Amino acid sequence: MNMEKRGFWSWFLQRITALLLVMGMSVHFFTFHFSPSRYASRYYDEIVNRFCSPGWITFHICLLALVVFHGLNGFWGIFVDFNLSKTTKYLLQQTLWITGIILFGVGIYILIRFATSPGGF
Repeated sequence: MNMEKRGFWSWFLQRITALLLVMGMSVHFFTFHFSPSRYASRYYDEIVNRFCSPGWITFHICLLALVVFHGLNGFWGIFVDFNLSKTTKYLLQQTLWITGIILFGVGIYILIRFATSPGGF
């Protein structure tokens, strides 16, 4: 990856978000998918109750933001390598921003809807 084309902050944030995603997904996995009582019939209710707490909702919104940014910034890094015209780069950048906002909005809607529905969805 040519850091001069892409920009230092884009390159740097890609690495930071990758590190935070590994840590965040590990916390999510071990908290929500690995438990000694995961085969008990009450396990689903425990997970739903845990998931619906404000702290975990905030955690998942942050994780969602990291995923969206990391993924779309990765696409940006790939497209920058194609030596596109300034107009095409601008349109692509705007498209990625709009896509990110839509994905983040849909993700928040799903998280909030799940948390406010009785028993999950």
